[in-house]
Amino acid sequence: MTLLNVLIYVLIGSAFGFVVLLAAFKFVQRRNMQNGNADLYRTYADYIGSGKSRRIRQYNRFLQDSYHAYMRVPLLRHYIMRVRKRLQSIHSYDEFSMRRETMKIVFATLAILSTFVLMLLFMNKDMTFMFMIALTALVMNGMLIDTFVNRVENRLLIQLKSVMDDVRHSYQQHGMIEEALHDAAESSTHEASLHARKVHDILVAPEPEKLLQHYYQAAPNRFLKAFAGITYLVKEFGDKTVKDGSLYLSNMGKLTNEINLELLKRTKLSYLLKGLTAICIAPILFTKPIEVWAKNNFPVMEQFYDSKFGFFFKIIIFAVILLSYILLKKLQDQQEGLYQAKVRKILWEQKLLSLTPIEWIVNRFLPAPRTTARYRITTLIKDANAGTPLEWHYLHRILLAVALFAVMMMSLQTMHSITVHNILQAPTQNGTMFGQLSDAEMDKARQTTAFDTSVITQLQQMQPEQTEDRLMELLYANPELAGNSSQMLTTTQRIEDKLHVLQNEYFKWYELLLAAAIAYGGYLLPYAMLLFQKKVRYIDMQNEVDQFHTILAMLCQIDRMSVDMMLEWMERFSTIFREPLHKAVLDFESGAEQALEVLKQDAPFVPLSRTIDKLILSVERIPIKEAFDDLDNERNYNFEKRKQDYERMIDTKSEWGRIIGFAPMTVLTFMYLVLPFIYMSFQQMSAYYQQLNQL
Repeated sequence: MTLLNVLIYVLIGSAFGFVVLLAAFKFVQRRNMQNGNADLYRTYADYIGSGKSRRIRQYNRFLQDSYHAYMRVPLLRHYIMRVRKRLQSIHSYDEFSMRRETMKIVFATLAILSTFVLMLLFMNKDMTFMFMIALTALVMNGMLIDTFVNRVENRLLIQLKSVMDDVRHSYQQHGMIEEALHDAAESSTHEASLHARKVHDILVAPEPEKLLQHYYQAAPNRFLKAFAGITYLVKEFGDKTVKDGSLYLSNMGKLTNEINLELLKRTKLSYLLKGLTAICIAPILFTKPIEVWAKNNFPVMEQFYDSKFGFFFKIIIFAVILLSYILLKKLQDQQEGLYQAKVRKILWEQKLLSLTPIEWIVNRFLPAPRTTARYRITTLIKDANAGTPLEWHYLHRILLAVALFAVMMMSLQTMHSITVHNILQAPTQNGTMFGQLSDAEMDKARQTTAFDTSVITQLQQMQPEQTEDRLMELLYANPELAGNSSQMLTTTQRIEDKLHVLQNEYFKWYELLLAAAIAYGGYLLPYAMLLFQKKVRYIDMQNEVDQFHTILAMLCQIDRMSVDMMLEWMERFSTIFREPLHKAVLDFESGAEQALEVLKQDAPFVPLSRTIDKLILSVERIPIKEAFDDLDNERNYNFEKRKQDYERMIDTKSEWGRIIGFAPMTVLTFMYLVLPFIYMSFQQMSAYYQQLNQL
């Protein structure tokens, strides 16, 4: 199939899918209008304002109508809700913007995925290749959603920086927090203005602390949490003059530096790793063209690609592509990496563990209570903030091991079936290496295979010791072979070789060990992921402690501040250390120093432990301001150190990204073209050498 035909089919399929979706959209839109939902559109017309062009209003109206239409389709509704959850924290206070951005991402991802899948399906309709296409589509779907969502998150950070500059300028003019926030919300772009307006509403509300706590849970990043908290503290306790000028403006400047550092890190990392994911997935597109080219130019290579080794190499190549994609996704992750436990409506782990046999099996793998092994794995789950019970962790490990074992067993059985099928059905070719068989030669090869298969079928019904005599009888019964001793010898050797291969195509003991080893690797994989999350989470813990320092540096300047209030503010801003901090807040009244000592044990992170030591000193020994007098200098040092750490991290990630991104292409070239060519060349040389010896 030519490239032009492929493009024509892709265009036809895309046009057909678009017509179907558009028809469904128009039908549901008409139903909505008939049911009295026209008020929604008038509300949206008021929302977009009269200053926007007619084309933009029509485009926004189309996205809003599409949201209503496709939410009635079961599969599309699930996909839309998945994208919406990723954007919910950014546009949580504007339903129209939420729906608009959601549908923009949905349309973009579905268009790219449908075009990609259709192109691959028209290139190859092999079942194995179709399975690879399905998994690749799932991988690309996650990649595209992450790309578009990260773009929205970066845009919010840039807008937040502008909002803080506007707040600083307005606060210097008026000296009033509420007025500064109001002016910044009016002059800022849409996404950031929503959050500025929300913080303004919190400050003027009758119960600001309750609303502020809700905002902490909905804020999309730690910078907005810090911005809201610092602003509330100034409103609650008032601003004061410090050595750097205004306390509020000084902390706003520190927060702006944090945002600039985050934006530089994201921009540089995105630039260095840009395009590597596409390079990583691209070998899926080249497997079939390489195979077709090799078969057309070197027909003997067809024996390799259609053999069990060709199937095995396809699995290895796809596994390398999938593993490279997962590693690249971890390297390109622009999230804060907090690994918060997600609330799910369907707890399939709980349902499985409710079955007595499964619960009994899982309990056999659990470490015994009050043992070192159980303490280590429990601590690792807590340090990685996986948010899963111990029983669920071992259930995941067991299910993954069973799944990999089953897949490996089916793959090995499929490899044996491919070999048997090739021997009994594939055309029997001679030792010609170059050139392509003519139609007459191909017919002769098929006839040879049919003859060999009929003989082998009869021989398989005989006892092993009678096989040789029966083979000679069947061959001498053929008049063409009986009168040609050379052809008789060649045919006998060929059938004996085929029969020998068929007799060896059974499930062997070392294949069972291989499947068990793969399953054991799958059993250890969730544990390895916990170790990885623990290492990545170290940066997140340091970022949270630095955020504590920003808040504590402001709190210690307030005359009416106490240790319990500082502990409460740390809990409000915490994500990783929220559980131990919440426990310390509850136990504080029963014994301040004891509660803080327990906090050090529950959260054994050295930078946090040093901060807790200062809180312990502030309980009765020294004033809070004296305990945290070196906080600014220490924070400046940590900021500079973090800049250097970010530089090293970006360089390391870029090096590993290039290695991982080009690994699938390297494996494809070497394992699917060079290595098979060398292997088949040696086989042909051996065949030629045997023919020369027989002359």
